[in-house]
Amino acid sequence: MRQYLIESPHSKSECLTAITLVQAAGYLTHFKWGCPDGAHCGWAMIEADNESEALLSVPTLIRRKAHVTPIVEYTSKEIEMMHEQKH
Repeated sequence: MRQYLIESPHSKSECLTAITLVQAAGYLTHFKWGCPDGAHCGWAMIEADNESEALLSVPTLIRRKAHVTPIVEYTSKEIEMMHEQKH
């Protein structure tokens, strides 16, 4: 499984419905929200087999606006190796 960063923008009028639907789908604890400060967006780190599967964490109401980004973690050793390969 890979990790994906989900960015789920929505409008102010969609806000309560979007959060309620995320809760109903069981993903509420995965998301963090910017809505109280006017940044109507939810962000989550999701483990999934692929981007399409990760996108299922976003309610269909706002799924078309969502962005899915595969993400990785680097170790210090991996960074050293990348520098060595560059030279």
